[in-house]
Amino acid sequence: MSSAMAHAIVAGGRRGQSGQTGLTVLYDERCPLCRRLKSWLGGQRTLVPVEFVAADSPPAHQRFPGLDHVRTTTVLTVVAADGAVYEGERAWMVCAWALPSWNSMAESFSTGKRLRLVRLAAAMIDGYRHRLIAASTSEPCDRCTVAAPRG
Repeated sequence: MSSAMAHAIVAGGRRGQSGQTGLTVLYDERCPLCRRLKSWLGGQRTLVPVEFVAADSPPAHQRFPGLDHVRTTTVLTVVAADGAVYEGERAWMVCAWALPSWNSMAESFSTGKRLRLVRLAAAMIDGYRHRLIAASTSEPCDRCTVAAPRG
């Protein structure tokens, strides 16, 4: 993450546009991994306020009418107070940047080849979490291509 991106997030949090401050993480409430990470991140000290909204929920549609809400259930999405939208690996990096103990790591992994590693890790996590969702129901996940495991 560049220092310009970090400054934009902090400045957006200070402006508090539309009653928002900091970051809003859209998480898939169907996913056990997402719920666990939400709980963990919600318990951490952060540089800017972080709030959580269930992806593709009525509150998410109301607050962010321009988003592709079905996509927010398949790709981690973070919205900054200034309206900037981060998806996938960049959303993971913004969340890491918000944590004081992870901030320097987020900055060092935010560009070039290291960002490609984060992209790969994010794709692996997304695949894993969709398998978790599919395993928790008897039907395939209706929002992804991962089928439920055969029993």
